[in-house]
Amino acid sequence: MARFALDEAAWSGPWRLRSTGEKALLSLGLLTVAATSRSLWVSLVVLAVAVSTALFAARVPKRTYALAVVGPMTFVAVGAIPIALTFGGQPTDVLASLGPVSLTSTGLYAAAAVAVRSAAAMAAMTLLAATTPMVDLLAGLRRLRVPEVLVDIAGLVYRMLFTLMDSVLAVREAQAARLGFVDGRTARRSMGLMAGSVLGRAWQRSRRLEEGLRGRGYAGSLRTLPRETVVSVPFMAVSGLIVTALAATSILFALRGVA
Repeated sequence: MARFALDEAAWSGPWRLRSTGEKALLSLGLLTVAATSRSLWVSLVVLAVAVSTALFAARVPKRTYALAVVGPMTFVAVGAIPIALTFGGQPTDVLASLGPVSLTSTGLYAAAAVAVRSAAAMAAMTLLAATTPMVDLLAGLRRLRVPEVLVDIAGLVYRMLFTLMDSVLAVREAQAARLGFVDGRTARRSMGLMAGSVLGRAWQRSRRLEEGLRGRGYAGSLRTLPRETVVSVPFMAVSGLIVTALAATSILFALRGVA
């Protein structure tokens, strides 16, 4: 069966046995600070804490972590470029210019602040995703009284992703064996056929899943036995201390006007 590297890291990592609440406190706390802080320096510290915790404390494989963040980071970098540039006008703090487009120190700082804040928030969420399997997150949502239908939909989508990945890999392997990717034209045709085949299989499997659930007396809930965990008071205390210190620093910087 197809596996996602980040999901596999969550299942096999040393933080697998930790309570979901512990990891959520740290990750969501860092996310909140990163999203609300206006200080570039606080965002840098949040980013450093999230990345170092994932790589050294949770021991997420470095290659897995890098592959997980390269996509979002590319999106962040591309989005920061227009912020750094000034179009038209007569800016006074120009660092470089090309026709009507200017790169100013103010724009460059604003772009850096947005990029670092976004990277810090992304790193905080990646920390939670790389240490907590989806089944634990769904169980946590149930404990928070999230509507059952939303939790079940999230669980079904998660499980169907693996089914779709299996279908994609099987179809691609068959096409490659028939020289379906020998040149660009053939590859484009193969990709179109693959999309049609995978969508058809997804529709059939969803129908079979619906019929199977109905045959088993599905009554609006797909409950499973939750894993019993013991909350670590020291871990919660340290996590709370880190988040509180960062939040207090962010507030202090805001009151003093420190960017």
